Amino acid sequence: MPNISAIRVAYFVAIIATCVIVFAVIKFSLFPQISTMSETRDVDSQVIIVGGGLAGISAAIEASRHGAKVIIVEKEKSLGGNSAKATSGINGAESKPQRENGINDSVDKFIKDTLSSGDGLSNPTLVNILATNSAEAIDFLRSFGVNLVDVVQLGGHSIPRTHRIPPTADGKPVPVGFTIVSTLRKYTENDLKESIRVLVNSAFKSLIFEGVRVVGIRYEAQDKTEHELRGTVILTAGGYANDHSSNSLLDSYVPNLAKLPTTNGPWATGDIIKATVPNGLSLIHMDRVQVHPTGFVEPSNPNHHTKFLAPEALRGCGAIMLNAEGRRFVDELGRRDHVTEAIFTHCKHFQGDDKMPVVSVMLLNEEVINRFGAPSAGFYKMKGIIQDVGKLNDLANHLKVDASIVKGTLDLYKKAAETGKDEFGKVTFPVVFSPEDHFYLAYITPALHYCMGGLKISEKGEVLRHPVGEAEEVERPVPGLYAAGEVTGGVHGNNRLGGNSLLECVVFGRVAGFHASHYRS
Repeated sequence: MPNISAIRVAYFVAIIATCVIVFAVIKFSLFPQISTMSETRDVDSQVIIVGGGLAGISAAIEASRHGAKVIIVEKEKSLGGNSAKATSGINGAESKPQRENGINDSVDKFIKDTLSSGDGLSNPTLVNILATNSAEAIDFLRSFGVNLVDVVQLGGHSIPRTHRIPPTADGKPVPVGFTIVSTLRKYTENDLKESIRVLVNSAFKSLIFEGVRVVGIRYEAQDKTEHELRGTVILTAGGYANDHSSNSLLDSYVPNLAKLPTTNGPWATGDIIKATVPNGLSLIHMDRVQVHPTGFVEPSNPNHHTKFLAPEALRGCGAIMLNAEGRRFVDELGRRDHVTEAIFTHCKHFQGDDKMPVVSVMLLNEEVINRFGAPSAGFYKMKGIIQDVGKLNDLANHLKVDASIVKGTLDLYKKAAETGKDEFGKVTFPVVFSPEDHFYLAYITPALHYCMGGLKISEKGEVLRHPVGEAEEVERPVPGLYAAGEVTGGVHGNNRLGGNSLLECVVFGRVAGFHASHYRS
């Protein structure tokens, strides 16, 4: 006769085990956490990544760790893209460096700041994934030796959460974007060379479909021959903020901004978006192109189309902004779009010439220079961009204004810092200026910087589109196709917070790499 007690125990154990499995499946499918992704699995698949910036490299590492064979297809001669040009830092909420610096942040605050900056256009699910995995992204990069321990506050943030790299022991500056990209690139070349192959000077041409599924890509090699690669595809090839081609996306979506200078490299031409138009992939927010308020103006070549970015960390470290009359006109730590609008409203053309860009004066003192990093500031001094103008009278003479006006501006700023009541709404005053200071200045102008719009993706990084031949409005994932980074849209809405671009690349690059490595047709 069977043992009834034993049967009951086995029955309840089976029920509990089933519940645990079901919960795990639901959690995995809806809320993929990056900590889950760190487990390596033996998966026999090939993942093709188009684009070799930080999103592409992050996706490659994650896919490789899950057993996939990876090929990165990059149109330039080396990996990096705009990620390597990033200078402000990478955001993280509730990170270890924040705790070590006594900064009390939370994921909820980060989500609130990002959604507020996006003016209600951001996808809350994607923002939640971005913020929830931000501290893990910092840990991920630090695990490779990237020393992200310096934490500053950028415009639009309520808390210091943008992680930077301090100067080396001998005082040399460490550029954050370049260091992150080069560190991860070396890791892929050395530690993952058996599973990751890189094809440079190789231009994406089209996707290969079998029915509704993507099964590979076509690309053009440097010798102009065309080739095919088969596998799951991740698109990570950046934005279009330097697209001045005959079918320019800037001209199509933001013609009023198209002639502005840019901080982007010449590769930022939206190739993927244009090449996949026949495939009917869903796009979102294509008319949302961010103008960064502070692109450096080189006095010797003020109309040069490509600008060095004046890192937002300069204002985060205390720099203030003046108009041609020597007066403040904006909260320097406000949102990028608000600061940009204020510059165009309250400032004048460089040297009074309407053929020159509209400029503001960024004012710094020794304390700002030291907080930002004297070695890093030294690079801009060497380029003649940050100018040493001396004492108050020298500054006033340089600006061609009365010294009493500049002194009055500094006195008002000091009073605002002491009382917490600023006419422009500023609430954080990293540095208070004195008329006795030694001054430095730089001329800055708004420049095209980042594309908030692009391919529409799911929480798993799947590219979406309307079903072919169906009238229903619901968008569905394209099987076998993923995307991450600036080529996508939906995370930033109307305005991207500084420090969120590198973070998006790491978080969603890893999300896409994880799911692409596990995709089965």
